[in-house]
Amino acid sequence: MENHMEDKIINLECIHLDLSVTSKEELLERLSKEAVQVGAGDSSESILEDLWNREKELPTAVGKGIAIPHCRSKSIKSSKLLFYRLKQDIDWDVNEKINLVFAILTPDSGNNQHLVLLSKLSRHLLRKDFLEMLKNSSKEEIINKIKEIIGE
Repeated sequence: MENHMEDKIINLECIHLDLSVTSKEELLERLSKEAVQVGAGDSSESILEDLWNREKELPTAVGKGIAIPHCRSKSIKSSKLLFYRLKQDIDWDVNEKINLVFAILTPDSGNNQHLVLLSKLSRHLLRKDFLEMLKNSSKEEIINKIKEIIGE
């Protein structure tokens, strides 16, 4: 992978459309492996453990079929934002089905980058037009809109 791609929070390799998974467990396992592939860190096992620890604190479903699993961790070397559009709804939490997932992974370096990303995304997730775009658009359209939102 080229180094300049590793410096970006999001690139085309971070966007996964019409993914077929059947559970939260399967999605988080896949997410942690793909996080390593896009340069977030070296250990998918550590990233997976950190994601589960965060889920145990407070589940990350935010309503409207959306989840935002995130962690700030020693196992993260480079901040990454991954997006998943699922083929079918999966159970995320009790009484909560999701089909859109944003994963925010940031190093445990003391800054508030994960909160800034959460805030910027959350404002747009309230907008019906943004949700429709996420559900119906191509990778290129989605990444361009996300980059516009997060200022990358």
